[in-house]
Amino acid sequence: MIYSLRNILRLHRKRNTFSRFNQTRASNSTENGNENKTQDEKKDFKSLFEQHKDKIIFNSYLENEKIELGYFKYHVKTITRAKRMEAKRFEEKKLPPLPVALQYYVEKDRLLEEETVEEGEESARNFQLPFRRTTDVKIREDDVKIHDKSEQVKKEFDRSNINKWMTNYEYFDDTRLSMYEYENDDVLESDWCKNYGTADPSIPISNVNCGGCGALLHCNDPAIPGYLPSELFKGREIEELKTMECQRCHFLTEYNIALDVTVQPEEYEKLLQSIRHVKSLVLLMVDLLDFPCSIWPGIVDIIGPDRPLFIVANKVDLLPGDSIGYLKRIKQSLMSEIKKTKLKEANIKYVALISAKTGYGVEDLISAMFKIWLYKGDVFLVGCTNVGKSSLFNALLQSDYCKVHAVDIVKRATVSRWPGTTLNLLKFPINRPSGWKIRERSNRLQSDAKLLKAEKEIRKEQLSGKKKTEVPSLIGHIGRTFNQYEVFSDNIAEKYQPLTVLDEKHELFRKSKWFYDTPGVILPDQVLSLLSTEELLQTIPKNLIRPQTYYLHKGSTFFIGGLARVDLFDCTDACRFTIFCSEHLPITVVKTEVADEIYDKFVGTELFAVPSGGSERLKNWSGLQRKEVNINFTGEGPKFCCGDIVLSSIAWVSVTAKKDTPCVVTAWTPEGRGIHRRYPSLLPYSINLKGKRVRDTPAYMLGKVYTEDDEN
Repeated sequence: MIYSLRNILRLHRKRNTFSRFNQTRASNSTENGNENKTQDEKKDFKSLFEQHKDKIIFNSYLENEKIELGYFKYHVKTITRAKRMEAKRFEEKKLPPLPVALQYYVEKDRLLEEETVEEGEESARNFQLPFRRTTDVKIREDDVKIHDKSEQVKKEFDRSNINKWMTNYEYFDDTRLSMYEYENDDVLESDWCKNYGTADPSIPISNVNCGGCGALLHCNDPAIPGYLPSELFKGREIEELKTMECQRCHFLTEYNIALDVTVQPEEYEKLLQSIRHVKSLVLLMVDLLDFPCSIWPGIVDIIGPDRPLFIVANKVDLLPGDSIGYLKRIKQSLMSEIKKTKLKEANIKYVALISAKTGYGVEDLISAMFKIWLYKGDVFLVGCTNVGKSSLFNALLQSDYCKVHAVDIVKRATVSRWPGTTLNLLKFPINRPSGWKIRERSNRLQSDAKLLKAEKEIRKEQLSGKKKTEVPSLIGHIGRTFNQYEVFSDNIAEKYQPLTVLDEKHELFRKSKWFYDTPGVILPDQVLSLLSTEELLQTIPKNLIRPQTYYLHKGSTFFIGGLARVDLFDCTDACRFTIFCSEHLPITVVKTEVADEIYDKFVGTELFAVPSGGSERLKNWSGLQRKEVNINFTGEGPKFCCGDIVLSSIAWVSVTAKKDTPCVVTAWTPEGRGIHRRYPSLLPYSINLKGKRVRDTPAYMLGKVYTEDDEN
């Protein structure tokens, strides 16, 4: 057989590179000393797994294809893959030897050096804890005090290490840099080039809010929210500043980088205390993936029990439907948990299930606010971090709820993967719901409903008989009614004047009521404050959740990543556990007697995925702590979940047991946070979504997910 020179060189390059790379790693580990060698071997996943694989009953990371394909298809795929690998090895063995003259052309040293650099960079990664400080939300009855600004100034802020400032601002002034280049050839050594933007504490703080996070713009300190470099801040008119965003928001939106800023917990309380003194409606937002941990009962102490309150439950699009009427059962489960808190004393007027991301339920929420609240006063959007307040703010900004003249001049709130980005009050003027506006809006909604129904029927016909490649989720459309109408106020036609920035004193907005987006609070019961940015991305679900079901006996334990652990402490018959978590968190099943050993050995490796970040991260990891009181359930049959185990922002687990039989479990989370028993279950029929049992494992295949199309 004749081989081309290019193929011979390519195959030999691979063979020689990997062999030399392994030899170099072995020699480097010998030179590093016995202590480093012991530490490296401790977290070497392959060697650890070979030593302890008999103690691991199942892991969804290692056997993901089994629960996706089933045992038989997985067996066929494994055999096909093995045959392909064997044929490839056979082809490599038939290669003629590489001539000596061509060995220098392979450039083995260069390839080896690139691999070594990547290995070093991976081990030296840094991590960041965006929520290391929780918010004190305890409101004292006699607390309506105004904090002295001098006391706040005494508190020094930790300065952020800003290596480089962006250069794509429209008004960036680089004359100072040119002067440095002219006077000093060694410009890279100057402090100016290291920061590429300097702070100037002598410049007073502006009265202009950042359009992304709401903080007042200034150039005093990079660690304080609202910071802009003095080169961008100086000499700007108020109109110019209103079009700019702070450094933190710019990094979030352009580069997905979260800068470390300091916000005092007292500031949150001070901002929200103003709600007491104005006639207003409060929208309390709740995360359906994390309640009761995301329910903020302390809001009653701030707003009082008589103020009207809307409960807005977000992220319904991420919940898989279990049967017909599952949205009603979700609302019932939410209200049962709310009644267990101080919110039972609140004046709850409406409960909405929405998705601020897909728009589902937002139009119904707008109609409810127009109908119930009318135009009586301002509206405040409050809640914990990561519940989607800024996303809802942006959705309402582009809807009928915002005044037509302000839609294009109010900047959107900063929405990012890092919760807690809103640092002050963002606002837009509310559209006045006069009679003709309500009539025109109702006509538009009826017309849209007919179109959506027709589209749904067409889509159902197109998908009939075809395999669904993606799991569908709830989607809604947010429209605008008044674009084509001339807006009237007090029965007098106002002449439209194009505006570039929002001016509260303008005649269009002077008498307006306002919708406010407030900062989110971090409750001590949430696990978010213990996770780094990379870990948050793996922990918080972004797509519709596919539940995983496991069949476990007494004395079994399963881990959800490295963030949670559940022990089946006592049961008369085997129980089924349906786990709802991010697809990036692997599920590991072991015996309870070896659970501590397995966790200590594999924490920080890909077997658990989270926590991640190497040995430096593990030094700051708090580990798992158990809840002192066991969680008890009573079985309600094989086709009905008898309750949920809530594990803060990590996951929740639905329990299914034989009718009238007990099931006692013990739950573990970081520092024992956010462990609750929830009854009734959020999705009580989710056990019926499981697929077939995978042979020789406790796992079931991923099953179907109920959709609205199945009702017909």
